[in-house]
Amino acid sequence: GGSCVAYDYGSSACLQHDLLHDPTCQGDLSTAVIPPYCFQTWCYVDAKSCKKNSAEDIYKSNYFSHFSPEYDVFYSYSTCNTTEYFWKQQLESLATNASVVGGISITATVPRDDDETLNKKWPDGTILTPRETEDNYFDDTIPFGGIYIDYMNSIVKLSKGDIRNVTYTHTSKGSLNRYKSGSRFTAAVRDVQNGLVDMAVGDFWVTGERLKMTSFTVPIVYDKTVLVVPKPGKKSNLTYQTQKVFDPFTPGLWAVVIAIVLAAALLSVWFSDREMVAKKRYGLQLKQARKPWKRQKFVYFRLILDALLEKGMFF
Repeated sequence: GGSCVAYDYGSSACLQHDLLHDPTCQGDLSTAVIPPYCFQTWCYVDAKSCKKNSAEDIYKSNYFSHFSPEYDVFYSYSTCNTTEYFWKQQLESLATNASVVGGISITATVPRDDDETLNKKWPDGTILTPRETEDNYFDDTIPFGGIYIDYMNSIVKLSKGDIRNVTYTHTSKGSLNRYKSGSRFTAAVRDVQNGLVDMAVGDFWVTGERLKMTSFTVPIVYDKTVLVVPKPGKKSNLTYQTQKVFDPFTPGLWAVVIAIVLAAALLSVWFSDREMVAKKRYGLQLKQARKPWKRQKFVYFRLILDALLEKGMFF
């Protein structure tokens, strides 16, 4: 249903086309309140010509696109010396009252919690203690409350019947058992994945694991993580600048690093072919006829020093 119009509807002249054909504008003028857009004159126009040769405002009509998307029809009020203000006002009113989800009823699971964001309340409004919440969590006759429940109830009210109601319930024991050592919030998301409920209400972290289970709404709260460091000093003397090199680690950690480098250097010398390395690098032999121990100490010292420098540079 809509009204039947002539083939030249909107294109023959500047007329009150809505007053003549729109059912909303039909009624007894002496008793009914006729919307002001009904009295405005308008007509369809050639968009290509108007864009080039006219300074009048033109708009694309979505009416005929519902039947044939390839038909692009444009209309203008200013061409007929009237205003599109009332028609735009009517469109906004229709959009505000439009049904998005069709008056559905939603079942939502609520993770167990006992603070101001999520909780359960006694009839007098008192929030259950953590122990009472644990004992009565699966009793849906005790209502859920908290900031997020109030937020969801406000959305239901603003929907003006588009969301008929929301029934809050506990997370299933099966999902809670599956995540016994994990998060009860992830267990609630699993209930959505399994089709036990339509949605979960609460302050959920959007994690990779949960995104694999279901989709999330646009976040309403963002947690900011920042790194706090001491304010840099203004000293510029050589001693202070030299000490800054050691600031990344504590003295104890520096000792561990040095010990690891030293151990790695000694082990690399011990397990290498020392005779071949000494001859290749220094042209020396570990075993010689005259003063062998003195020569060996010198070669070993060179090998260990080289290993320390190598390991220290690439640690």
